[in-house]
Amino acid sequence: MSEGARVDVGPAVPQLETVLTQAWHAAAERGGAAVALVGRLSPAAEPTAEHETRDVRVVWANPAALELLGLGPGELDDVLLLDAAPRHQRGQAWPLVAASLLRGTGGQGIGVVRRPDESTRRVQVQVVPLQGGWLVTLTAHVDDAKAARTAAAEADHRFRALAEHAPVGIFLSEAGLRLGYVNGPFAELLGTDPGALTGTAWVDAIHPDDRTELLEAVHAVLAGQERDLRVRLAAPVTSRVPLPDGDPDDAAPGTAPARSSQRWLHLRLAPTTTPSRAAGFVGTAEDVTVRRAWEEQMSYQAHHDPLTGLVNRRRLVAVLTELLSSRRGHDRAFAVLFFDLDGFKEVNDTYGHEAGDRVLIEVARRMQRTARDQDVIARIAGDEFVVVLRHVGSPEEAEATGRRHLAALAGPLKVSGREVLLSASLGIAMPSPLDTPETLLRAADRVMYDAKAAGSGGYRMAQATTGRPDATDDDAEGSTL
Repeated sequence: MSEGARVDVGPAVPQLETVLTQAWHAAAERGGAAVALVGRLSPAAEPTAEHETRDVRVVWANPAALELLGLGPGELDDVLLLDAAPRHQRGQAWPLVAASLLRGTGGQGIGVVRRPDESTRRVQVQVVPLQGGWLVTLTAHVDDAKAARTAAAEADHRFRALAEHAPVGIFLSEAGLRLGYVNGPFAELLGTDPGALTGTAWVDAIHPDDRTELLEAVHAVLAGQERDLRVRLAAPVTSRVPLPDGDPDDAAPGTAPARSSQRWLHLRLAPTTTPSRAAGFVGTAEDVTVRRAWEEQMSYQAHHDPLTGLVNRRRLVAVLTELLSSRRGHDRAFAVLFFDLDGFKEVNDTYGHEAGDRVLIEVARRMQRTARDQDVIARIAGDEFVVVLRHVGSPEEAEATGRRHLAALAGPLKVSGREVLLSASLGIAMPSPLDTPETLLRAADRVMYDAKAAGSGGYRMAQATTGRPDATDDDAEGSTL
């Protein structure tokens, strides 16, 4: 029962609470749309229903009455009966019919309900006297009720016909999380029969890690908001998806390996709350596994070198930006190793570019085998490679790792049936507080050329605070591996 308006009805009328209690119990027994009235009947020189009931007011209306009249909660509280609905030219408005029945012991008649959207329907109006007031019940006229049921059945048939032939999954909840209807495509997406998904069983088909997000979205929709989200199904599918940066890849360079991945659904949820029923929602589900894999592949290609599968310069700069801007000390403890192959131009000129590409692929594989899991390896141009060493505690640790990479690259390899000795020159730089990705790469590049000038297979370390080259004592002249 709503709070009803507190009307001053004078000492001759019992307390309003008594009227409201009687009205509530009577409406509960009868069911349907109900309105409670209280006030005085005023005698007039020329009696008419309008004059006699001009002080009668509405003090309570149940949700069914508000839905029938197209009104919201509280919109009838303390409203004069004769102002409760506009008149209509094709029949008496229901308040006038009710006013005509207030005298005596009540009765019933036929009136017209005109809703705010200008739609109309005929209703049977029945007035029951209460102690100190009246109860008015409104019932759809038998012809109108039948027409309404027919229209509802036709609408339901059209909805189901559309849903069953739709290219996407459709599901419907009439109250809370429980589903009352699912179409065939939705059941097929979840890999079961439609009957198995009614109630709350459909939630079990969603990946456990995504259920919290789904339940939060449903809660928001039941509160009247729309939601779009992507969730994973519990059952995986096999597809080719990109590997994370730095992971070894046994597939062809520049491609993603076959691996088991989750199947993804894009859910769109919209509320379907009405005054006569609990909050529910309607949703659509679309399989976006292929689209998501394509999006991931596009992202992979945008950030990786197509020949070697290593990250490219764009991704490298992004990694360095993240490390330099991090407030965590262990993130900022890193080093940059800048490699340039020695004599690579001669390999290209002698054996051709296809042989040169095979050399670059082999270099990438050797660097991947030597690097740690948390390191990032990039090919930024031609025969230039960069390794970002994460969690490096000292220049000596960076130099030791650099020497391991140089040793791995120094092993012979076969090019066009001939054995070729490979080597590289290395520049090492560690970040200073004012460094940017560009200044850090430039410092490592500069000392790399100093090492190359001193002889193939050597390395140099840049000073951390100035970026100026500073040769190490034991390897200042470089070493041939």
